[in-house]
Amino acid sequence: MTRRPLSALLLIGAALTGVACDRMQAPEGPAEGSPAPDDPAALKALFEGVVQAARQGGDGSAVVRALEPFLATRQDLDALFGPEIGARAWVGYSDKVAAALREDAGAVVPAQVRAGRTEVWVEQVGPAFPDRTTAGDQAILDAMHPKRPLYTVRLQRPGEKLGLRLNGFVFLNGRWRALLKAYDYLAEPPAPDAEPSPPDATVPADAHR
Repeated sequence: MTRRPLSALLLIGAALTGVACDRMQAPEGPAEGSPAPDDPAALKALFEGVVQAARQGGDGSAVVRALEPFLATRQDLDALFGPEIGARAWVGYSDKVAAALREDAGAVVPAQVRAGRTEVWVEQVGPAFPDRTTAGDQAILDAMHPKRPLYTVRLQRPGEKLGLRLNGFVFLNGRWRALLKAYDYLAEPPAPDAEPSPPDATVPADAHR
């Protein structure tokens, strides 16, 4: 099966996400000191580091290194969805989602930064935010047990409402993880069609008339 390129995992603009893009900046952290690790402001700060890595140029390896800690582990998926769904999701996530991020992010993210998309916006998604929640976001939320807040990260130009949208950020086991398009692998695959019945070997009575 052909691996999807990163462009299929990172959604660019409202036309691709199928949602309206009401802007909402990441909540402010505490006035003094750093935000708590699970605060969305901490996620925003981490992605500002990704933008800084993209500005370094080179072969994009700094971007991949900056994004690598966001990749979920098998244990993370089990904790989010339970062992049955976690095992199913892990196959697609590790073989397709994580592999595409590692291979393509070093080109895709710097290209977006060079195009001026250097502002980082963090938005919570879910039933309370229907205008910014995709079907994939909702599928992840529906499969979670117990429920946890879910966020998207967007890189955009100053004043822009569109941008490079990355799906499925959740704080788990002390760090932020990116599920991206893991929702494609949550559902049990459909059962294969039943074998067709063999043709009736009986020769019709009028076959030789």
